[in-house]
Amino acid sequence: MSARLSAPPRNPKNETPAPPRAMAHAAQRGNRRRAFPRWAKPALKATLLLVPVLALAGFAAWHLRAGTLGMAIAEARSAFITASADAGLSVNDVAVHGRTATDPDIILRTLGVERGAPILDLDLTEAKARLEQLPWVASAAIERHLPDTLYVRLSEREPMAIWQNDRRFTVIDREGRPLADAAELARRGNRDVERLPQVVGANAPGQVQKLLAALDRVPAVAKRLKAATWVGDRRWNLTLDNGVVVKLPEGGMLTALRQLADMDATGKVLDRDIVVVDLRQPDRMVLQTSVILPGMEDEKKKPGKKT
Repeated sequence: MSARLSAPPRNPKNETPAPPRAMAHAAQRGNRRRAFPRWAKPALKATLLLVPVLALAGFAAWHLRAGTLGMAIAEARSAFITASADAGLSVNDVAVHGRTATDPDIILRTLGVERGAPILDLDLTEAKARLEQLPWVASAAIERHLPDTLYVRLSEREPMAIWQNDRRFTVIDREGRPLADAAELARRGNRDVERLPQVVGANAPGQVQKLLAALDRVPAVAKRLKAATWVGDRRWNLTLDNGVVVKLPEGGMLTALRQLADMDATGKVLDRDIVVVDLRQPDRMVLQTSVILPGMEDEKKKPGKKT
């Protein structure tokens, strides 16, 4: 069996027939797409991103070579800060929370800001460090509440005693740190100063923390304390609200205070006619009374017998 193969129609002029119009447009678009390789588009995006970076790097390199990079950065920062203030980011208010004893004017001077100053120009870390150098301030935190408020939160030290030394009276905290002149606070009308106990002695502030820690555990004695004297850089003498002097030992201060509190709770020792309670001996308590023995009336007054 034979097969017949049909040939294509004869084209006497040997010309390619013209494609339809839609096919022609599609071919043109395809040719245009093939004119740009596949990597061209990502390369173009990368170039657009790199141009400003390279420009900035060139700018920095030029200033670095000229030795003016730091100046250029400072000028750019200054221009930015000025523009931010012109846009309304300037200090209009300073809100302080937790302030009791610290003078408000001192806080403002320490912050170093004035109304209308650019709020972004304040270095919060440095300002915090400056505030924590103030005598009353234990810790500080500063926040910017945009557009125009600085918020300051303070934790102040608690006054615990008045240190008497060289005719000066200084309010100190639990750690013995000087806070303020007691006389100046009294002139300002601070009545809390009058209720603080006094500590006496050149090195008393360095030891007051241990004394207060022991008294915290024996409140019956602590509430009656009027003064404490650091004797010979070794131990404390306490003066109570009725004038009785309590001599504490060099070691075992807490034990001695508890012994005194127990004796007073059971026998009202501190309400008796005594002037000194000597607790320096660990195994006994010595009470010195104010009784004047017969035949001593004409002598200079001095403490009576010991029991």
